[in-house]
Amino acid sequence: MKRFLYSLVLLAVASSATAAGSGKLPSFLNKKNNTAVTAVKKNTATAKKNTAAVAKNADAIYESVRQQYAQGKISADSVVNLALYHKVWNRGLAERCLSLVANDRNPRAETELGVLYAFSPNDKSRVNDGLKLLQAAAQAGYNQANGYLGYYYFQNKDYTRAKSYFDALHPMSQGIEYAALGSMYLEGNGVPADGAKARDSYLKSAMLGLPRGMALYASLLGTNNGGNFNYPDAFFWHYLAGELGDNYSRVMLYRPRVPEAAASDEVGQDAQQALTWIETVHKGTKLQNEPIYKEGFLKGLKAREQAAERGDDWSRFYLAGMNYNGDFLNQNYAQAMRYYEPIAKNGKLPRPMLALVHERLAEMYRDGKGTGVNAAEAARHSRIAAQYGSLPSYIIVENIQY
Repeated sequence: MKRFLYSLVLLAVASSATAAGSGKLPSFLNKKNNTAVTAVKKNTATAKKNTAAVAKNADAIYESVRQQYAQGKISADSVVNLALYHKVWNRGLAERCLSLVANDRNPRAETELGVLYAFSPNDKSRVNDGLKLLQAAAQAGYNQANGYLGYYYFQNKDYTRAKSYFDALHPMSQGIEYAALGSMYLEGNGVPADGAKARDSYLKSAMLGLPRGMALYASLLGTNNGGNFNYPDAFFWHYLAGELGDNYSRVMLYRPRVPEAAASDEVGQDAQQALTWIETVHKGTKLQNEPIYKEGFLKGLKAREQAAERGDDWSRFYLAGMNYNGDFLNQNYAQAMRYYEPIAKNGKLPRPMLALVHERLAEMYRDGKGTGVNAAEAARHSRIAAQYGSLPSYIIVENIQY
């Protein structure tokens, strides 16, 4: 996988070398401070503020969670949800919260705590503890634990054992497993090299809503690995991955990075380094001259608009994001809402995508963006977004204060 990440950097170099031509640009390309950059700066400031606040109040937060859990005021799932939120800002606090529930042999908490230990880049002393927790959860029938065990051995190049854990999954319901299998097929690690199977595995990962799976599938489509060169679809999947926070795809489309935690493993660290290389390659180039824009976005836009009008929620999500962010199309909240509303009603997209849809609908109703202010609708969408895993919405619903 590491070699594949580096090959993607070469793709960026090749794209820059072949750039030529120009065209009529949407107004966002001529703005010095577009909405997306402003939003990312705001998110970065919020991240720094929350990190400092959680660190200052970690003991008090933990004691509050401990007491509420002991008194039965919050469920085990609520403790895990809180821990996953705190994991973003304070790893130690997340560990303490997860341990509360893992000690009661809760498979979900055991799995999340196992992941925290097994995939830590800075503390190798707890790896065996992490693997034991994951194995206990797997033996208790928690399917996701098998997936993480497979991914752990994949990361450590024990491909035979990784494949055995992937084979134990019934069904393979996590995008991370398909992403790992795709890389195994691409490189011929533990399985015969097969570009078509790599492409199909990455697509399955993408369809399950994993941002990195989307990014890897997009990169295959943009380099003809796997035998299916398609720039419009490469752009489409890169944009979706970027919407869900994958900074690799955001950089590939010249979008600003979103705040990210420290990489949790060696491959993640390599990927972050690769991002810096790509941004260096991009420096001084113009997006409108790049094939990913000319051959991808421009040639694929009409087909996606037609698909959205026919009811395709994936295309609606793609276009809604552009209208909401002011990316590649001029910002239009009313149009974004027109696309987001049927997605929310249908509820057929993967959970991470639905979480973002409801999160943004809540914001638009709360702030009157593209519609009238409607506090009740904003609250309803926040509750649904939190149920789908939106951490910002979970904070709102639970009224978490810092």
